[in-house]
Amino acid sequence: MKVIDGKMLKHLDWVTVIIVLTLFIIGIVSIASIMASPFSGTESNMSDYMEKLNLQYVERQLVNFAVGLAVLMVTLIIDYNALKGLVNYAYFAFIGLLLILVVVGKTSRGVAGWFVLENLDRAIQPAELCKVVLIVMFAKLIDRGVNKNGKLTELKDIMLVVGSCLLPALLVFAQPDFGTGFVFICILILTLFCAGVPWKFIIITGVVALVAAPLIYMFVLSPDQKNRIMVFLNPELDPLGSGYNVIQSKLSIGSGMLKGKGYFTEGTLAQLRYVPERHTDFIFSGIIEGLGFIGGTIIILLYFALMFRWLMIAYKAGNTFGMCIVIGCAAFILAHVFENIGMTMGLMPVTGIPLPFISYGGSNLIACMAAVGLVLNVYMRRPLERRAGQY
Repeated sequence: MKVIDGKMLKHLDWVTVIIVLTLFIIGIVSIASIMASPFSGTESNMSDYMEKLNLQYVERQLVNFAVGLAVLMVTLIIDYNALKGLVNYAYFAFIGLLLILVVVGKTSRGVAGWFVLENLDRAIQPAELCKVVLIVMFAKLIDRGVNKNGKLTELKDIMLVVGSCLLPALLVFAQPDFGTGFVFICILILTLFCAGVPWKFIIITGVVALVAAPLIYMFVLSPDQKNRIMVFLNPELDPLGSGYNVIQSKLSIGSGMLKGKGYFTEGTLAQLRYVPERHTDFIFSGIIEGLGFIGGTIIILLYFALMFRWLMIAYKAGNTFGMCIVIGCAAFILAHVFENIGMTMGLMPVTGIPLPFISYGGSNLIACMAAVGLVLNVYMRRPLERRAGQY
């Protein structure tokens, strides 16, 4: 195992670093504006503005970022190939944590997904951190199958990868947290697809999913979860209940129009508390209200630029293990962006999925920073692996 040295730092992917920092800064400024007391328009100096700001969440998010940065450094310093020998321990540790939450976890917002640290006034969501562990586990199992046969073609190798996702996914569904389970499955599918799984397996999986979907709806989902799906299709069915968040979010997005109302200005719906969870799950609606369609488009383009960059890094990775790690990290971020923005616009069911690097929250930000560290690790060690003749 070779730790980082000065020569490797020359190959740090600054494109990823700049995009991630830009998204985080947008998130910090957005949280400061959205969580402020409503501005009246009569503010004339800096002290007037400071009196209205609620910087508690900004300060806590900066602490979350500092912890995430420390985690990023850990995932960056250690040779990612050494994770093959460590991931099994992490995998079963998180299985144990998820099992504990299902059995004795306290429910918050209808989900038993957090360990609450009351003395620190913090909460940890193991399922968020488990996403990074699953990425490495999938990459390890796929790499082993490819090294054995040259391609990932044997059913038992594919089922081993699927089985490693099934257990934590079932525990997360039991919390019940269908949004996180959705992300687990997205990471699994995209990683297997990029690893070259034969089309016959993909078609069979699709057919099984189509058959299973109505059965899951009828016999697995609770009445509340069925109601969420119906309200997703038509929010007006429950405008003061399950459909309230989406209706208010769409009103906030629409009020931003093309250029937005601006940040730290009077009359924003987010500051007037019209949008629930305005600094976490529905922060995108507050951002669009402030920055408008143009600002929202720029944010989406930043995410797509990050995903394109990571796909290029995956394509140039020195081995299958590194490629699958980067693909898994990209799938993780992409699933969050797709689900979060979709639900704020009424295009996806409301599942409580945060927007990466922007939404307030410690567990998700730390997991995202760990994913960034893994991607940087793979990219940075590529020249060393080329010189060693690994590819």
